[in-house]
Amino acid sequence: MIRRSSRFLLLCGFLPIACLAQDNQAASAPVPSQQPGKATAEPAPAPVAKTEKTKKVWTNDDVKSAGRVSVVGDKRNQKYTMTKPVDPATILKYRNSLEKLQVQLDDVNKQLKLYDDFSEGKPVSGGSRDMSHGYSRTPVDQQTAKLREKKKQLEDQMDGLYEEARKKGIESGQLK
Repeated sequence: MIRRSSRFLLLCGFLPIACLAQDNQAASAPVPSQQPGKATAEPAPAPVAKTEKTKKVWTNDDVKSAGRVSVVGDKRNQKYTMTKPVDPATILKYRNSLEKLQVQLDDVNKQLKLYDDFSEGKPVSGGSRDMSHGYSRTPVDQQTAKLREKKKQLEDQMDGLYEEARKKGIESGQLK
């Protein structure tokens, strides 16, 4: 009983593979025409393939024979200028905004240096305390973290202003 079932399973596994191999061979070998009235010398019609548009490849010889080629174009036909001159008032506005942010950034950097010196144990010079503000009970490390966040915000604002000015055609050299 076991022999019969094993032969049956072997036969069931082998037959699909053999049939698949025959199908592949039949598809790859061309089948001669079965119609009796036609001559066998006539080839079977080829399947219609997509005709792709070929691109023109330009060589040096083609360019020489094409005549005069202008890369930039004819200046007589230009009705507009390539770049507009930047308004000086706009430059001044960006410059003033950047100067205000730079002053704030300098103050933040100065305070950060004082806090860093204090946390390292270096003597802090007197007279640098702002008398208009009261004492702060916030630990130095938390105050330092807040100042670093403020510094990052100021730098991001300055970068944003530089980016806006660049988009309007103002070079960074004109803002300094």
